[in-house]
Amino acid sequence: MARIDPLKPEDMTPEQRQTYDEVAAKGGRLGGPNGVYIRVPELFKLNQAFGDYLRNNHLNARLRQLAAIVTVRRWNGAYAWGAQGRDALKAGISEEIVEAINARQTPVLDDADDQLVYELALELSDKGALSDDSYEKAIAQLGLNQLLDLVAAVGFFTAVALAVNVFEVAPRPEFPTSLAP
Repeated sequence: MARIDPLKPEDMTPEQRQTYDEVAAKGGRLGGPNGVYIRVPELFKLNQAFGDYLRNNHLNARLRQLAAIVTVRRWNGAYAWGAQGRDALKAGISEEIVEAINARQTPVLDDADDQLVYELALELSDKGALSDDSYEKAIAQLGLNQLLDLVAAVGFFTAVALAVNVFEVAPRPEFPTSLAP
């Protein structure tokens, strides 16, 4: 059970409602941590903007979603796992890869960029930094802009996982994958 019940539009302050309506009109994401963030409209708007940036940056959807599932799995974010696992499947990541990460097993990744992003996201999530070797490999293979966006994505999905964990946001039953124990 959630620690904070989602606000219904009719129970929102005028500022919350205006922010909610603006995001809804643009097709923005209203579930998950956003159901909590709407209580602070500026945080809600900034989170939306950050998420929008991450969906349209130097990383392709596959690499972004690979980083997302590695990160939310690290933090055991059940809602975040369901949402990002769904999006990973939509981005073309195989069910076998998603399930291996869910089981905390090393997935078989045939693409060199996939392998590197997996390793970098794991290192960032576990250590909060990259070794000199990892950094040099990332710059050589991905370039600075993709590395910057990868670091931003890992930070964003860490915040998402922490928010859904702290406020106990339950996963939706329609999510195609559930967080393994």
